Amino acid sequence: MDVYRITTRFDLSRDEERRAAEYLKSLKYGEGNRFVVKAVLARIDGSGDQTFLEQLRQMLREELGANAVTTTEHMAEMSADESILDDLRMFD
Repeated sequence: MDVYRITTRFDLSRDEERRAAEYLKSLKYGEGNRFVVKAVLARIDGSGDQTFLEQLRQMLREELGANAVTTTEHMAEMSADESILDDLRMFD
């Protein structure tokens, strides 16, 4: 098996590098290597940003799920809420 080794140092006084080091430390044995390989390939392919955006979209879809409110419905609710608040302000 051919192996290419690389040593990476993180400056723990820099927030960005400290966070990266902590994340890599938290990974199980072998996962760190796979993560670094995927990150490097995403950067080379230029797909890193697009992949991140797609993951973010998927997360939002899952979080919102069936409870998602369309913009039109949301605007109607806000309009009704403001109308009620206006009516209540008359009693001040």
